[in-house]
Amino acid sequence: MKDAIIVIRAVGTEFARRLFLPAALIVLGVAIVSIVTMIWLLTISAWWLLLAVPVFLLVVVSVILLAVTSVVIQTVAPQQTARQRSEVKRFVDKLQTLSDVIQTPKFILLFRIVKDIVLPSQNGFIQSTSGDTLSLKKDFQALQRSFNQTVIEQ
Repeated sequence: MKDAIIVIRAVGTEFARRLFLPAALIVLGVAIVSIVTMIWLLTISAWWLLLAVPVFLLVVVSVILLAVTSVVIQTVAPQQTARQRSEVKRFVDKLQTLSDVIQTPKFILLFRIVKDIVLPSQNGFIQSTSGDTLSLKKDFQALQRSFNQTVIEQ
């Protein structure tokens, strides 16, 4: 059970890193554009200060949340060898491919993986997805065989 929790943490942190980097870049880009715009507006009129203060506070809170999220991701990540890291990356690639096929939004996948990390169970999302995928493959192959037999009989 402990090995499963470590694997789930590794998968969860890899998935979170993949979602965190683009989100952080977008938030930082919006923050920079907002601050530059506020500074420019303040050169036009001091009344813009009424809008600049809440925008500046929102930028500060966003940057703090990004920093805390980054620290949490680094803290939760288990120690991994280079081989383990590459295997986890391949597994997350497959998980993302599966999510693209079934059209599941990435934030929902992240929520379910975080739930697995916080509340580990024997039938967690990652374990059930892995098991279902294998069983779906076997079920699909059995269906193929049954259809092939039906075609042969006709």
